[in-house]
Amino acid sequence: MDYEYKVKYYFNEGGEEEYKIKNNIELETFTEEISTGFNEKAWYSFTETEHYKTILISTQDVYKVVVEKNILEFD
Repeated sequence: MDYEYKVKYYFNEGGEEEYKIKNNIELETFTEEISTGFNEKAWYSFTETEHYKTILISTQDVYKVVVEKNILEFD
């Protein structure tokens, strides 16, 4: 099963960026992976799903990450 997450990055200089990411893991595991990636590496990369571009973010420039799980409902 695929899940879609909205991930918002808040930068030290006051900027923010938001991306949609599809993944096949639950929210808790997904946020844990992001946390581990930010704590262990100077750069964090992922592929956003709207334009299928790889995004590279300097973990030193980010002070907060918010993850929201999008729920898709079908009739």
